[in-house]
Amino acid sequence: MNGGPGLFEIEARYCIDTNVLVSFLSESDAEYYGADIFPEHWALIERLVTSGEMVAPRQIEYELTGHAKKHAKIGLWLRRNDHMFRDLGGSDELRLAKAIVNKYDAYGRNTNYLGDLEVMVLAGARGLTVVSMEVGLQQAGQRRPKIPNVCADFGIACLSVSGFLRAEKQLAK
Repeated sequence: MNGGPGLFEIEARYCIDTNVLVSFLSESDAEYYGADIFPEHWALIERLVTSGEMVAPRQIEYELTGHAKKHAKIGLWLRRNDHMFRDLGGSDELRLAKAIVNKYDAYGRNTNYLGDLEVMVLAGARGLTVVSMEVGLQQAGQRRPKIPNVCADFGIACLSVSGFLRAEKQLAK
């Protein structure tokens, strides 16, 4: 079994940002988390990805492909988990993307923000919770928006990695 969606697909609950996956998979001292140091936390993410409860937009796959050039483990992981990536294009997704870009024009001007935009759009349109390592700013501007601030502005659920782990711990009780 390769871990893709099955006959009775489980509903997705989370939409994960590139930075979380890179942190776990690069296993370098420059990252906060490493699958080798936090194996039980990584196992949880792997389980949720395998079950279909954690997804990401297609742009995250492209971003991870770039990281795979530096970290072979990321490339191997991508090939095993290509089922988690979703294409965007539904009317709800397009409406939300337009609303976010209209309010935060950095998403329309800078392709470096495309993955962030797609994570928020996928989560917002499908009622998922974003999981990201980005930290909200007290006075986040429109020039350099942060995922937690934009999510709060648009009513999209958003958790840090620690918040996500706490939420899952509560569910397991």
